[in-house]
Amino acid sequence: MELLKIENLAIGENTEECRVLVEDVNFSLKRGETIGIVGESGSGKTVTTMSIPNLLPGDLKIARGNIFFEGRDLAALSEEDMEEIRGKDIGIIFQNPISSLNPLMKVGKQIAEVIRRHRKIEEAEIQKLVIEVLADVGFINPEEICMRYPHELSGGQGQRIGIAMAIANSPKLIIADECTTALDVTIQVQILSILKKIQRKYDTAMIFISHDLGVIRAVSDKVLVMYYGQVVEGGYTEKILENPSHPYTKGLINSLPENFRKGERIESIEGTVPSRDDRIDGCYFEPRCLRKIERCSRERVPLTYLGEEHCIRCINPL
Repeated sequence: MELLKIENLAIGENTEECRVLVEDVNFSLKRGETIGIVGESGSGKTVTTMSIPNLLPGDLKIARGNIFFEGRDLAALSEEDMEEIRGKDIGIIFQNPISSLNPLMKVGKQIAEVIRRHRKIEEAEIQKLVIEVLADVGFINPEEICMRYPHELSGGQGQRIGIAMAIANSPKLIIADECTTALDVTIQVQILSILKKIQRKYDTAMIFISHDLGVIRAVSDKVLVMYYGQVVEGGYTEKILENPSHPYTKGLINSLPENFRKGERIESIEGTVPSRDDRIDGCYFEPRCLRKIERCSRERVPLTYLGEEHCIRCINPL
C-alpha cells in the first residue's frame, strides 16, 4: 500500500494571479522506499517536498493537486492538524540543522522537546529515548552529547543531531533536504550509512533531495529528475542512471566527477537555468539541449510513460 501519493501537484506564487512555479508533479512512495529528487538549483526540488508537510514560504502556495499521506489529503488539512503530523509521522532533516537549533539549549533537551510534544510518556522514558536515538545516529557517547550546546558540535555531529530530531518519534516518512551537501566526503558516507540503517530499523520511507546523482544512486530506489519546476524524467534509479532517456539526465550523469580520470576536464551542461521572467514557448530545456529539433522551441512537452515506472518529458529522447 502507498504511504504517500502526490497527484498533479502545482505550486505557485501566493498572489491572485498565482503564477505557477512547479507543475504536474506525480509520484508515490511505499514504506521502506526511498525516492531521490535531483536537479540544479532552481529546479523546484525543495519547494516540491516542503509542500508535503506544509512548510512552503509565505509567498508560495499549493495551486492545485493532492498530497495523500496514509489516505489523507495533506493539502486540505488545517495548520493545527499538520502540527500533529510534522515531527511525529513526518520527520525533516534540513541542510544545516544547527542553524535551526536553539543556541541556548542543550541538544539533549531539544530532542526531548520533540518527543514530549507528540508522546504522552513518563519523563524517564523520554530521556531513555533521547539516548537511544543518539546511539542510532552513531554517537558512542550519547550521554555526553546530550549535555552539549549546538555551537560545540562539528558539522558532522550537527547533522547527526538533525537526524536524531527527525527520527525521535519513529516517523513513517523522512524528508532529507540536501542534508549531506555541506559535508566532506568521509562524513557524507557516514551520514548516508546512518540514514539507510535507520530506514531499515524503522521501515521508514524517505525523500532525499540532492543535486548530486552519485548520492542519489547510493540511497534511492526511485529517482525524479527535475528542471525548471517540472519532472523531466523519473523511474527506478538504476535503470534511469544506466540508460537515461532525457538529455538533461544524461548531462547530469556526464558531469559526475567519478566519470573522469585525474587531470581530465569535467564536462558540464552549457548555459544556465532560465529566469522566471524569460519567455519560453516550448520546452524549458530547449535553449541548453544538444538534441533539440525545430518543434522543441514552440511546443510544450507533456510527460509521457515509456513503461509502467519510467516517465519522460521530451520530444526527441535518447
